[in-house]
Formats: sequence, structure tokens, C-alpha cells
Amino acid sequence: MAGDTIALSGLEKDVYEKSISEGVNNMFDLKEWFKTEQADWNGGAGHVWNHHHGRNVSPFFANEDSAYPVAGNQNSSKGRIGMKKIMGRIRMTEEAMEDLVSSEASFRNGMTDEKTRLIDDIARRENHALGMDGRGALALVDVSSSGTTVELDAPGNVAHDSFGNRFIDIGMFLGFVNPATGALRNTNIEQVTALNSDGSDVTMTADPTVTANDYVVQAANTSVTDILDTSYEAAYWGLPALVDDGTNRDNYFGILRTQVLSLQSYVRASVGAMSMDTAQLTADVIYQKLGGVVDAICMHPSTRREWLKITDADRRYTGADLRNPDPSTKAFTQGDITVDNVVIKALRSVGLAQVFFLDTKKAGFKRYVANEGQFMDKDGNMWVREGTGTAARHAYEATYFRRQQYFCQNPGVNARWDGVTGQTLIIVRDL
Repeated sequence: MAGDTIALSGLEKDVYEKSISEGVNNMFDLKEWFKTEQADWNGGAGHVWNHHHGRNVSPFFANEDSAYPVAGNQNSSKGRIGMKKIMGRIRMTEEAMEDLVSSEASFRNGMTDEKTRLIDDIARRENHALGMDGRGALALVDVSSSGTTVELDAPGNVAHDSFGNRFIDIGMFLGFVNPATGALRNTNIEQVTALNSDGSDVTMTADPTVTANDYVVQAANTSVTDILDTSYEAAYWGLPALVDDGTNRDNYFGILRTQVLSLQSYVRASVGAMSMDTAQLTADVIYQKLGGVVDAICMHPSTRREWLKITDADRRYTGADLRNPDPSTKAFTQGDITVDNVVIKALRSVGLAQVFFLDTKKAGFKRYVANEGQFMDKDGNMWVREGTGTAARHAYEATYFRRQQYFCQNPGVNARWDGVTGQTLIIVRDL
């Protein structure tokens, strides 16, 4: 018998690479850039804030024997900031815990690896939330339909936005909320089995029976019948809620935006094609209103490409090699570009048809933190036996959670564009 590899296979060993190749994206660009002032949470029902928004209107130029003006006062209103919670769970059998412990038997310690990666997965969801309005809606139902495939629209209901399934993952449990009532459309909580590549629909385990413009929300499991067991109205407030005129969020932490002009950001709907004139107009509006000075502009990478087109003629060429543009105008390296020293941030969780103009110095962006993040262990045990009695399993579960909220003290110094057109979207899922 020939001494070939088949004959000598009993002598061969598997040789493993020293590391695990990563197929997920753990760069949380919006969350990492949106470094807000941290405000500690001291417990209680909520953090009360006071907003001064009205002047004493009595001052006037008087004649010699003029009557006194009617006395006036300053006007302010109080609101209340409440916490939002995000949580995730891990399950491991006893055998998995015992076997995945040593460098000889596994690439990493199984329990440590699961805990670390869960925290990354939670950060990814937080990154998504900061690009949405706090309703916890991952998408909107595009058209009423029956069957296992549901056509989706972008979660913000912004004209010319698309790619409705970009915040949805296979394996999620989804529910559908009637936007008029804020209640579950039905109790058909189904699991995601497939996502189409162009971002327009999602396939479920069964027909969920949906209606156009229903909010698509994440549910805890298939047994959910209560809206409280879904993500609806449970998410952090992101930029579309903080930078808003009342269209998305009229009740601004207890104060009605429609009654307080200074809490209304300048929102330009149905922008269409971007132009530098419209950008200057936007900057002028917030400057005239509350002295806002734009120092950061945020948009999706697809929108940034269109922005580069309208600013291409203004690129500066310096140095010995005049073929090379000024570094401040380069985008190819995914670094920041600038216009008049204002940074342009390309952030993948921002709406595809939205642009945010921010005065980060005057806006007073804050992150109120009740719990920065921890595994539940109030009873002294982080790993808890699954089930009790006859339902008990030889497995353990661990739960990680955070409680915090994002806030803007002065929304009126910021602005937002909706309905931007012209950008060519390359469909790329956030892995």
C-alpha cells in the first residue's frame, strides 16, 4: 500500500489559526462620536429640568408723561427626563461552560467570550437607536399585505429614505404596532427567517397580518401579547427626536414644542437636491434664531458622496504636487471632511435622506446615566439556572443591561434636513 496522505492520515493533526476571524462590524461610529456630557442620575422618578423660553415684554420707549407699562415676567417651563433600558441575555449549558475553558480545548474562554460579545451587540443596537426617534421602531410597514413576506420602509418615514430592513437581523422576534393607538396590531409575534438583499422586505415564520405604516418593533419572544414586552417607546432618543420641530416628538420631555419656539429645531422637509445655498440658509436660520453656529454636520456615507459633488468645485489644491487635494477635503480614507472648518461626519446609522446641522457647543447634548452597564447579580449570582421545577434545564443564563437617556438642552440651535435626493445608495448591511 502506497504511503500517501490517505494511508498516513492517522498521523496527521489539525493545525488551527491562533485567532478567530471576525465577520462582524464592531465600529459604532455614531455612538462613539456622539460624546456627550455625562450627567449622573440620582434616582427618583426622573430628572427635572427647567427651560427659560420667554422674556419680560414690558420694556418700551416712553414719552415724557407716558403711562407705566404692564408689568411682565420671565417665562420658563419644567420637564422631566426619564431613563430607558436596553438588555440582552446569554444561555450556556453546563457542558459548554466546562469544555470551553482552556487554551488547549478552545480558542477563547466560552463564558468570557459570550459576555464580551453581548456587550458589543448591545453597543451596536445603541448605535442604531441614536439615528432614530426613540419609538423603538426598526422599520415601517410599506404596504398592507398578507403572507410571510412583509414589505418595509425606513423607520423614520422620511421621504426618499429606503433600505427598511437595515436594522433587522435574522432570528429577531418582531411585532407590529398601530401608530394611531400605540397598541399591538395583533398578537402575531413572528421570527425573522430571511432578509432580502436590496433592503426592502423581511420574511417571517408565519403571516403576521400587517397594515401600511405600522411600526415594526422588536419583541421579547413569540408569546408576547403586551406592548410593554416590545421595544416600542423604550429606546433612547436619537438625533431625529432631539433635533426636531415637533414633527417626530412634540412632547419634549414634558414640554410641548408647539408652545415653546426655542425647543423647535429648524427642520426643512422635502429638501430634494442639496446645495450650498440651502446649507447657508439653514445655518443663517439657526444663527438668527438663537445664535446657533454650526460646527458639525452629520449624514449617511451615501449622502456624503452627494455632498462631495456639490463642493468639488471648492476643493483646494496646495503643496508641491498640485494634483493632491488639501487633506481636509479628502473622504476616501473615511476620515472627516470639512467645509469652512465645519466637520462633516459620515455616520451609517443616520437616515439615508437626512442631514443634521449641529451647534455642539451651545446645544448642551447630555447623556444621563443611571447604570453604565452591568450583569444582573443582585442576588449574588450572575449565572442563574434556567427554569424551575419540571421546567428546569441543565443550563444557565446571564442578563446584561444599561439604563440611560440622551438629551439636548437647546434643540433650537440645531437643524435637520429631510427628504434629501440625488444620492446613489450602495446597499450594505450593518453586520
